[in-house]
This record gives sequence, structure tokens and C-alpha cells, in this order.
Amino acid sequence: MFEADRWLALIVEPDLAAGAATRRLLQRLCPHWQVELCADAVSATQYLLKQPVAPQLILTDRLDATLRGEELLEFCASHSPATIRVLMSAENDDAVMLAAVQSAQMLLGKPFTDTDLLAVFQRAEQIIEGPFSEHARYQLGTLQALPIQRRQYQQILALLDNSDSSQRELARALEREAPLAGRLIQMANSAYLGFRRQTLDLQEVVSRLGREMIKAVMQAFLLNQQYQGKIRPELHQKLQDYAVALASVAFQLARSQCRDDATLAEKAYVAGLMQALGPLALLATQPMAMQQLTQEDMFQDGVADHCILTGYLMTLWGFSADICAAAMYRLNLQGSARVDRLQAILHLASYVLSLQQQDPTGVKITPDLAALERFALTDSFLTSSSDS
Repeated sequence: MFEADRWLALIVEPDLAAGAATRRLLQRLCPHWQVELCADAVSATQYLLKQPVAPQLILTDRLDATLRGEELLEFCASHSPATIRVLMSAENDDAVMLAAVQSAQMLLGKPFTDTDLLAVFQRAEQIIEGPFSEHARYQLGTLQALPIQRRQYQQILALLDNSDSSQRELARALEREAPLAGRLIQMANSAYLGFRRQTLDLQEVVSRLGREMIKAVMQAFLLNQQYQGKIRPELHQKLQDYAVALASVAFQLARSQCRDDATLAEKAYVAGLMQALGPLALLATQPMAMQQLTQEDMFQDGVADHCILTGYLMTLWGFSADICAAAMYRLNLQGSARVDRLQAILHLASYVLSLQQQDPTGVKITPDLAALERFALTDSFLTSSSDS
């Protein structure tokens, strides 16, 4: 019987002893979670159909039965989209990566450490307890992959196939496709691949993953038909151009105004670069003939819908809480419980671009005067930014 005051996780593990051991471990690490076990995808599907309350989290092995783990996750995405989906695998190959991109929201390597498992549950808790309404979580859960422009795809593929192209050139091309860059950063930082040190540098991401794995991930994006042809190309291009411009201005601002923190400029750049995620998710739900970018706050009062969606995806993909908060509250710092320097920087960068009328949403930003005073954003900086 499900206890209403506890969160519910379903683990699908064919090795019953291993499943029981994982449940005992979670009882110690996460006593506020109730953990149910299934041995195969068929019984897990039956459990989901009969359970009156959908689990907040499902972790499944790839499995060898008739119904595979990836198919179970696809069923879960349609049956209970708000459930966070995790694929577990002891394999380390392109096929696993493709499955993760197409059906899972997280990937957990086996055997996993206590720290690895705890990180998955903590990330789920960030989403459950975060400023995401049930409606927003439901809508985001239906998304399996975000669109990538075919023209941009061809450019990146050409660079991957050209042994003379540099990692810097490839990183510059990837940064113009925020959904793809975000997923690659997520994979490059995954303990599944054996990397313990986190990175936001796309050149290092390229080095870690390698060209063949990047091509495999891109193929998964291309093969996924969910959003192909559903977003007007000119809107897609405007969003990508804006995200790159925002990342550049935020980087300049952080580097010039906050020289005491060497990591701040990198975080500001990535937070800006990911700004295309939420708008793409919203546009994909609209008929093409009526597509437009809006600032509605149906998910949370005072915060633009696309900012909420961007923050959700970034949280799900394992970006640090400060970067996620900067992305969510960049248009309205008053919505944040605690404004830090990174949030203020992205807010001010957004203000600079709104002055230049570069924001495709046409939003009018009222700058936070306290942030302006704190970072001494001067007229000369605004002028130099508008000229760049």
C-alpha cells in the first residue's frame, strides 16, 4: 500500500537479489521514499496500470525479456508523463546512448555507487520540490527529444566527419543547437561514463564523448519524429541566434564585472546558451500556422512559461542549481527566493539584448536596480555590447 506522505519509486530489476539490495540501500539513504520492485517490464506495466498514484520515479534495467526497458519507459512517458524516467545499464555503447536519448531522461550505469544512486534521487527531489507545477512537469514529461535544425545537423555532421576540423570548430557549431549541446553536456558529466569532475566546456565535452558517440546521439535526434516539421524554421533560427547572443553578453558581463570568480563567466555562458530549450518546447505544442513566442505565466505567476521549462530541463539534465535558477529567473529576479550574482548577470544580459530589440519574444524587461548598482553596469558597457 502506498503511503501518501512518502514519494514512490519503482525499480525494475531482473536480478531479485540486486533489486532487494538496492531497496535496502535506499531505505537508508532516502527513508522518505517508498520503493517498489518488479522483475520485468510486463509486471511493471501492469503495476503502473493498477497503481492509483503514479510513481515520481521509475528506474529500469534494459532487460532481456519480450518487452525491453526502453519500451517500458516509452509506455511510462505516455501513461504518466510526470514520472521521471531512468534507464540503468551495465553496457557502455552507442546503443545505450541512443536508447537514453529516445526514451529516458537520465542514465545510470551499473554497477552504481551509493553516490551515483543518491544523485538520481536528489535530482528527482529537486524537480518534485522545485517551482514546477504538476501541469508543467506533465507537459515536459511528454518530450522525448527537442528539435534540431536539419541544416545545422548537416554542418555539425560535416565537421565530425572531417578529421582536420578542430574541437574548437565543432564546439562552436554545437553551441548553436542548445538541445543537442545540453544533452551532450549531460552525458559528458555522467558518472556512467566514468567522469567525476563536472565540465561546462563544449570543447572538453567533445573530447570526452568522441566524434562517433556524438554522431550517434545526433542520429537519435534526427530519427525521433516527434517534433520534426512542427516548428517554423525562422522561429527556430531566431531562438538559437538569441541564445548565442545572450550567452556572449552574459560571458562578457561576468568576465568584466566579476573577476574574483573564474567559473562565473563559464556558468553565465552556458545559462545563456540553454535559453532556447523552453521556447522550443512551447512552440512544439502549437500549430505551425499559429506559432508565436509568448511570456505567459500559466505554470507559475510572474515567471515566463519558457523560463520554467528551460529550468526544468536543465534540472533534469543535472546542471547545478545556481545555473538552473539563473535560467529560470532571468526575466524577473523578484520571483527568486535568493538572488545571487549569476542570476543578476543573466538578468542584466537579457536587459541589454532587450534594449537592442534582439529578444524574439519582444519582452520588455524592467531592470532590477539593485542588481545594476551591485554590478555597476555602466552606459559604456551597454554601448560596447550593442556594438558587438
